[in-house]
Formats: sequence, structure tokens, C-alpha cells
Amino acid sequence: MEKAEEELLAYAKTLERQRFTSKEVFQYLLLEFCGTPYVWGKATTEQSDCSGTICACLNALYRTQRRVNADTLYRTCFTRTPVRYEGIQALFFLDNTGRAVHVSGYAGNGDYLNESAKETNKCGTLRTEAELVAKYFWLTPVRRVLNMEAWR
Repeated sequence: MEKAEEELLAYAKTLERQRFTSKEVFQYLLLEFCGTPYVWGKATTEQSDCSGTICACLNALYRTQRRVNADTLYRTCFTRTPVRYEGIQALFFLDNTGRAVHVSGYAGNGDYLNESAKETNKCGTLRTEAELVAKYFWLTPVRRVLNMEAWR
């Protein structure tokens, strides 16, 4: 386990000891990726891509070691349709074949953590759903809730 992964896990444990819910822990972990440089295939707070950010947060939260892409997250893990903002949520962007090609995690307060080379700073940035929909206007946005059993 890399140092950045160990630090994220330690932070998750600290939040859990303070009795934060899983949803809240996930959201706080996402915030650790603000300013993280986008690097395709990476999944740490030092360098990450969109699905790597989600996987790193879920791994720290659930003590797992999984790494999958946005489409696999969409098809196998984030399978529930949300009712408002309950549960751990992500906003997926689907291409014209229905394949998820991008994902942003819901970080609370109406913001999503967007880890993308399309960001001006090419780093993790908080964006509203409306901003993301405008940024990825050629893709179809779909909000989903994590099925925790599917992740574990």
C-alpha cells in the first residue's frame, strides 16, 4: 500500500471513530482529491483519474483493494436510482452506446468532485451537476447510488 493510500485509510478510520456515516466519510474522502493532478490509470491523492478517485475512496471506506473503470462502476456497483441525495452517489456520463466514460463523486452541498483532464487546472475540482452537464454536453448524465454489497 502506498503512503497516500495509507493516509486516506487513516483519515477514513478517524472519521468513523467520530461517528460519521459511510456517506459522510465518502464525501470527506472525495474532498481530499481537490487539487489532485489528473493522471490516467492512477488512484491516489497524489495522482488520479475519475474512476480511480471513486475506487480509492471506496477502498478506504470499505477496506478493499479494487480498481475498476467508470463503466464497471456504473454497471456493477452504482446500480440504484437515487431518491434525492441519499446514500453514496456518483454522476456518470454515458456515450451514445450507453457506456459510462466519465464519473464524478458526490461530495455534498450540491457539489461533485470532478477529476478530469478537461478541467482548466487538470486537477480534481468541485463542480455542481449543472456545471458538469454543461462541461460534458455531448454525454448523457445519470446519477446513481452505490450498492454496497456489490462493491465488497
